[in-house]
Formats: sequence, structure tokens, C-alpha cells
Amino acid sequence: MQGPRGGPGGHESVEMGDCDIERFIFPDGTERDMLVFEHDAAPSCAAPAPAAAASTDAHICPLCHSPLVHPTEWQRAGVATWRITLRCPNCETVRTVMLTREEVENLNRALYEGTERLARQADQLVRRHFEEETAKFVAALDADLILPIDF
Repeated sequence: MQGPRGGPGGHESVEMGDCDIERFIFPDGTERDMLVFEHDAAPSCAAPAPAAAASTDAHICPLCHSPLVHPTEWQRAGVATWRITLRCPNCETVRTVMLTREEVENLNRALYEGTERLARQADQLVRRHFEEETAKFVAALDADLILPIDF
């Protein structure tokens, strides 16, 4: 087992024959284990795509510029590269990119932060809905619109 890398987006890895388990450590300290299979032997997978600038914001769709792009498939393509298939839920664009380890960590960070934002928004929506329903129930109780037979 290798020691964890320092800083946000660090990871450690355990070798298991034809696959590894890599632990990603996110900025808030949470950890996720990911199964990583050995890289494909095809020569086309040996190097990352030459357009590195396009992959720095892999979570941004190049067509509609949506920040909601997410991975659907990923596979190790080399010692420090990954082949990742990304899907945009807005325009349904599917693309495959080659990313370096640093770019994968940036993608993971963007996905994590986006998930946290969505979770906060969902929590606010549920809370607001609960408050509205509670206010309606209290108003119905005050107006004697709810009887014991309703239960």
C-alpha cells in the first residue's frame, strides 16, 4: 500500500492482481474507494490526447457549456492516464477523453463540489416544502377542518 498523497484530492492505492483499489480523499476529509482495472494494452491508449487545454475542465460540456457533465465509464489507460467517457445531461453529448491523474483529481473535485451543491439545494427544497405543508396543516387545524375521523 502506498501512502496517501498530501493535499485535497489525495489518494492511496492497494494492488489486487488485475485491479487496484484506489482511495480518493476529498477536501472535506471524506474518502471513497474506487476499483481500478489494469490499463488496456492497445497502443492508442499510451498517451493522453494532445489537446490538454480542452480536458482541464472536463466537467464542462464543450457544446452547451453545461457544468453538469459526469463520467459514465472510466478505465486506466496508462500509468498516469485515464480514458473516461463523459455525458452531458443537457445536450446528451457523449465524449471520451484521456486525462492525467491531476485532471482526474480536478474532475473528481468538481463532481464532489457539484454534488454537495445539489444536496444543499435539495435539502432547502425539502425543508421549504415541509414548512409549507406544516403551515397548511396548522391552518386546517385552526379552522377545525380536520376531524378525528380523518385519522
